[in-house]
Amino acid sequence: MKKIVIALMAAIATIGMISCASTSTMDDSAKKQAEINKSFDKVYTTYADALVLEGAEVYQVKKGDTLTSITKTFYAGKDENGYYFPLIMLASRNVVSDPELITPGMKLTIPNFDANINDKAVALKLKPYFKDLAEVYRQKATPAAEDIRPHLIEISEQLGKEEFPLEPEAAPAPAAN
Repeated sequence: MKKIVIALMAAIATIGMISCASTSTMDDSAKKQAEINKSFDKVYTTYADALVLEGAEVYQVKKGDTLTSITKTFYAGKDENGYYFPLIMLASRNVVSDPELITPGMKLTIPNFDANINDKAVALKLKPYFKDLAEVYRQKATPAAEDIRPHLIEISEQLGKEEFPLEPEAAPAPAAN
């Protein structure tokens, strides 16, 4: 009987330790996500006034949507790879902080691409936003973040330049004789 009681006590102790360990890990993960959200929110607050919302649309997230797929849908022809999602995040900052945490039912504001990226004055205001957001992605330390960071930096470097954003190439003009 003593052996059964001892075995039972050992099993309970083991379950308790495993439970505490997994709770601790979840707490660390939640703390890390809270820090990341705080960093996102700080960047959004800094640049909120730079964004033009005239002509914006509202989109309700559906099951299976990603921010990249939503961006591609609304900015087709302007951004085939979806890396302009920070415009949507800035406009939707009161709905969600982390772009990877959108869920069905959320209503996202989709800013007009031309009013924000093709307008040189606005693009110059948004230029540091993309760079600062890339630094937040350094904190995330996920494979997606590693992919996204260089694209955000590249957009930041190109914003406001005369030849940006690149429009589809026009046919070359005929040579003058």
